[in-house]
Amino acid sequence: MPYNPDELVAPSWLNDEFFRDVMRQVNHDPTIELVSECALRPGTKLGEHYASVMFRTSIKYVSKKSNVEQSINVIMKTTPEADGIKKELLEDNKLFDTEIRMYSKILPEMARLLKGVGEEYKYPRYIYGALKPHSIVILEDISHQGWIMGDFIDTIDEMKPIIKNIAMFHAASVVMESKDSNFSTENYFSMADKLMSFDLLLNKGFDDLKYLTVTYPEFARFAKPLDHFRQDLRKVLESAYKPSRTFQNVLNHGDFQCKNMLHQIDRDGRHTDTILLDYQICCWTSPAIDLYSMFDIITTQELKNTCRNELIYLYHQEYSELLKRLGFEGNIPTLLEIQIELLRAAGLGMRLSKCLKGLQNH
Repeated sequence: MPYNPDELVAPSWLNDEFFRDVMRQVNHDPTIELVSECALRPGTKLGEHYASVMFRTSIKYVSKKSNVEQSINVIMKTTPEADGIKKELLEDNKLFDTEIRMYSKILPEMARLLKGVGEEYKYPRYIYGALKPHSIVILEDISHQGWIMGDFIDTIDEMKPIIKNIAMFHAASVVMESKDSNFSTENYFSMADKLMSFDLLLNKGFDDLKYLTVTYPEFARFAKPLDHFRQDLRKVLESAYKPSRTFQNVLNHGDFQCKNMLHQIDRDGRHTDTILLDYQICCWTSPAIDLYSMFDIITTQELKNTCRNELIYLYHQEYSELLKRLGFEGNIPTLLEIQIELLRAAGLGMRLSKCLKGLQNH
């Protein structure tokens, strides 16, 4: 089974002493000792993620206070030590800082709000996070609980739990922002500069399209529009990550795609539940970022072509009902207003998906 090369050998500091100290800190118990070695293994298969280096292990420990052996399966994200695209992406620690804040503060508050109206927002349990001396996020490994990664979604029924999750995430964020004037500022983040810095990856996608316009006469008329498309990319990306002045902003997941979610599967192979992962590039702006991701890097092209309007309707239905149940007193966008916002941001769809796909395929 192929793995990412940088996950085959763990950094020297990620050792038994480190995990013992983490367990002591998390449990507020200085008497904890490990009962066996923490054997590290790669966190993901090749190509399943790009914005960190990941490992898994099982931590078995005992406290002198109880003398009862306990264990927990964990998955962790760290920064790469070798030079390359991942190191460039993570060098300022912004992504780790965002994810630590999401898991330690924002997601628990979202879950609390939603629990109050009878909904459950699920996410992996946060164990530990730090930026110094090394950047790391440790979460409970839920793969042993039946959660598995899927592929592009090709049915409306399997999209429903995904839509429910992103609608809960968006709606809870709007309520939180309405109660905290600093929420939008604290959660403003733009990936525009980072995405544009990976010009080799982005240009390859454009070059492949340009090749079609040269090779096949029927595509020749797209050559000039494609050049303009490439020239305007930075401006469009910068605009996309700025909070909208004409539509209700939300906290976007920002990397809403099929590789960043896990599913529960029934005996017939159908998705019965979905959980979102990887909250590293959440950003306060128009929901168009997540909604275009839903069309372009979650659903199959066939489902998008045949059911796009239904997907938007299902999202609006969930989102608006949740805002009402959560007691939101502000304006709730209509279905027509969401459609108009998506039309306004139409250029974003292709540009953003092209950027993210380039990174995913690296």
